Amino acid sequence: MQPEFWIVFLSAAIASSVGGLLLCLRAWSTQSLFAMISAGAGLLFAITMLDVVPHVLEKEGQRILPFVLIGFALMFTLELIGKAGKEVGSTGVIGVLTGFLLHAFVEGMSLVASFQMDAGVGASVLVAMLLHKVPDGITVASLLLAATRSRQKAFWGASSLGLATMIGAGSVGAVERIFPPSWSGVILALTAGIFLYVSASHLVPYILSAKKAQLGAYFIGAILVYMVLTAYLQGNHVHV
Repeated sequence: MQPEFWIVFLSAAIASSVGGLLLCLRAWSTQSLFAMISAGAGLLFAITMLDVVPHVLEKEGQRILPFVLIGFALMFTLELIGKAGKEVGSTGVIGVLTGFLLHAFVEGMSLVASFQMDAGVGASVLVAMLLHKVPDGITVASLLLAATRSRQKAFWGASSLGLATMIGAGSVGAVERIFPPSWSGVILALTAGIFLYVSASHLVPYILSAKKAQLGAYFIGAILVYMVLTAYLQGNHVHV
């Protein structure tokens, strides 16, 4: 792979760290952490419905959708075994981080494939990735910060998305020799199921249990922001 390609992939990876860094430069109050949870849940749900699920359908069509249910069921089983309560605990955090790491890995591979196909297509994919990796990093960092109260863990959690992207980019050749072409669609479908479970079945009930209207506003507001971003990218014919 050409050295200039790695500069491109590194910039995509750094974007996730930027999102995490935005939340880790200062201490946050309990009220702010609640707001982060709500906004992070909204972003997670929006990313799932407007980014991950469309990619799944575009790659494999409806026949891959059972793997969404498998991802959902895996998270349900994990939480059932862990007997997690209503608070944002290890199960929800593990689900979010696992899903985003899988997604970032596939994105790294997709970025390589797009540049191999055509430089113009690759550039469009890169622009879209740079724009949505920042909210990805913010989502992971906000939920980790709320769960652990550690800015260092939140930052490294967001940065791990960049590392997963780089690993995905670097492993294109090896993975293509081992797995069939449809493997990436399966991983994306599992990611969608994980995200749906964590956002709709874990984080949303947590927000509702707080009984604070402003948290609902943060949740809806984050969804609207991501909707606007997606509409802008699609309106400018940028691959999302």
